[in-house]
Formats: sequence, structure tokens, C-alpha cells
Amino acid sequence: MDQNQYPNDGHRGPWEPGGQSPYGQPPAGPSPYGAYGQPLQQNPYGQRPGFAAPSRRPGIIPLTPLALGDLLSGSFAAIRRNAAAVVGTALIVSLIEILVSVLGTTVMFDALTGILRMEEAGMDPFLEGSTAAQVFGSLFGSLALLTVGALLAGLAGLVAHGVLAVVVLRSAAGLKTTLGQAWRLTGRQVWSLLGLGALYLAATFILILLFLAVVVGLVIAAANEDGGLAGLMGILLFVLILASVVLGVWLYVKLLLAAAASAVELKSPFRAMGRSWTLTRGHWWRTFGIILLVGIIVGVVSSIITTPLSMIGGVFAPFTESATAEDVIEGSRIWMLVSVAVTSLVGALATVYTACLVALLYTDYRIRQESFDLDLAAAADAAGLSDDARFSTVQDVQAAAGTDRLVPGRPPAGPAGS
Repeated sequence: MDQNQYPNDGHRGPWEPGGQSPYGQPPAGPSPYGAYGQPLQQNPYGQRPGFAAPSRRPGIIPLTPLALGDLLSGSFAAIRRNAAAVVGTALIVSLIEILVSVLGTTVMFDALTGILRMEEAGMDPFLEGSTAAQVFGSLFGSLALLTVGALLAGLAGLVAHGVLAVVVLRSAAGLKTTLGQAWRLTGRQVWSLLGLGALYLAATFILILLFLAVVVGLVIAAANEDGGLAGLMGILLFVLILASVVLGVWLYVKLLLAAAASAVELKSPFRAMGRSWTLTRGHWWRTFGIILLVGIIVGVVSSIITTPLSMIGGVFAPFTESATAEDVIEGSRIWMLVSVAVTSLVGALATVYTACLVALLYTDYRIRQESFDLDLAAAADAAGLSDDARFSTVQDVQAAAGTDRLVPGRPPAGPAGS
């Protein structure tokens, strides 16, 4: 090749480093790739360029809007990491219901035994004056006790929702919580939670009165043989039942986060309901679907545990030819008491799992609407925590002092631990 054809005049060729482009473009800058096409700087998360880095996860959930899997697994993780606080709260809830229900069941079977003995003695339980009044008084009293037990269990469950919301939010920031610590951090808000439950009971009582008024009107119309009025009352009763079911479900979902808002943000009952109303805005169907799914799962698991117990009670009950009616009642009493205790305990465990999931829904909606993930990250930083041990080599320990009263998202002036 003739070198004079391509004279070396001091200028570089177009394909040599620093040479001019034949298309009039300025020379390209330094290549981001090395000699073998590898990036000079590797992505610290091991992902290709252009992919978002994973979020922080100092505790039981990633600090991002939560998917269904995050909610379900996070609830189990909260229980596992704070077993004393969660299971202890479940025992407190179940103990209240067990004591009242066992007392009511005992009084009921005592009344049934009294009625049986009166019949065996040739006495008419409905006509024997003070004795019959005492027996039937005990019977109706037992029903009242069982009703009170159900109401107390509902109130205790609502308080558990508030207490466990504090536990779950601390777990989301990587902080562990003991049983006593959980109740101290809830503090005086227990009274606010009870007030919230009282409002719910008052609304339910008003609805029951409406039902009773319509039923009484229906009975009066039937007694007077007023077909038109009876038909109107029947239609009104159907509409009232349908409307109450639809309205009850809608309000239940809208107010689902009130207990968590009350316990975490130190709000009064009415403000807590307003807070829940705001957080669930635009998320009603999602919340309803998740709660329905969890309710089905919890119901199936509870049935798997309690149904065999009922079957065993039916098999071993003394229903034989030689067994007296009193033997049958006594045998049924034992199995009923065992069933009440086990059912109450299983129901309490279901309540605390649901409470953990509701607390995560509360966390999720605050992340979506208020960048609550930054508060959780700040709480983790205050405790000296990095990512969860399952996702990093940093151990999950509560390293910093002064985090025993830390509740993410709580106003600075929290309860004094009373």
C-alpha cells in the first residue's frame, strides 16, 4: 500500500481514539464499558442498569406499598417475632370470654338440671311458684351471661386490635416488643378503644330496637288480622334486613382501621373513625376483598380445629339406654365447657392474626398516601437497624437505647406508659 495515499499529517483517523467522525459528530466521550464490555461500576444490588433498587426492609415488611403476599406473610412474621406480646394478648382476650362463658354455661346446665329434677318429682316447672321462678331465672340469667361474654369478647378484641397495631408498626421498623411493653405503649388509649367499642355497641343496639319495632308492628297487624298492614310490615322488615346488612358491611370496612389509628396516633374515638374513613378512601373494594379472604381462611382453620372436638363430644356423650336424662345433661356439660374454652381460645388466636393483618393494612395505606415508609425507615435508623437478617448480613438487633417507647407514626407526646 502506498503510504503517500494516506499521508500522516498529524491528524488521527476517524476510527482512532480522538479522531473526527466522518458524519460530523463530536467524538464520543469515555466508554462506560471496560476492555471486555463489562460495566466499569457494578450495580450494588446486582441488577441490570435501569432497574429500580429494592426497597429497605428493616422488619417484617418491605418499605413499599404492600401486596397481598406481604400482608399475609407479614402478619405471621409479626406473631413469630413478638410471640409473647401477641400470644399473651390472645390469652387475655380469650380469658375474659372463657370465664364469663363458662360461668354462663354452668348456670344454664344447673337450671336445666333443676327443671329435670322437678319433672322427675312430678312437679310442673311452669306452675310451681317460687321454685319455678328461681329455676327459670337462672336459665335466663345464663343466657344473659353468655350475651355479656360475647360483648366483652368483642370489646377485648377491639382493644387487642389497638395493642397489636403498636406491636406490628414497631415490627415493621425492626423493633421487637414484649407483652408488658405493648400494653404500656398503648397506655391510656385503652379507654379510647373501649369508648370506640361502646359507640359500635350503641349503634348495634339502635339497629336492634328498629328490628324489634318492626317485628312488634308485624305481630300486632297479624293479631288484628290486618292483611294490608301485615304485608307492609313484612316488606319493611325485609328492606330493613337487607339495608342493615349492606350498610353494616360498608361501615365495617370504612371503620376497620379506627382501632389502629386510635392506639398509634393517640386519637379519640370519633377522630379515629374519621381517620379510618380517610385512609380507606379509594381502597374499599381492596380492603373488603382482603378481609373476606382472610375471614374465609381463618374460618376454615378454626373449623378444622373445633369440629373434631364437637364430633368427639357427640360420640362419647352418654346417650345409652341405661343413661338417665341427668347423666346426659352432666356429660353434655363437660363437653360444652371444654368446647367453650377451646372455641374461645381459637377465636382469640384468629382475632390476633386478623388484628395484625389490619395493622399492616393501616401501614400500607399510610405508605401509599403519606410516605409513611420514611417514618418507618427513620425509626429503624434511630434503633441502629439495617435490613432484616433474612435479606442482609446485618443482624436484626435492637442496638440503640431509648427505643423502648418508640412507635413509628406516633405524635411526639405519647402516653407516659401508664
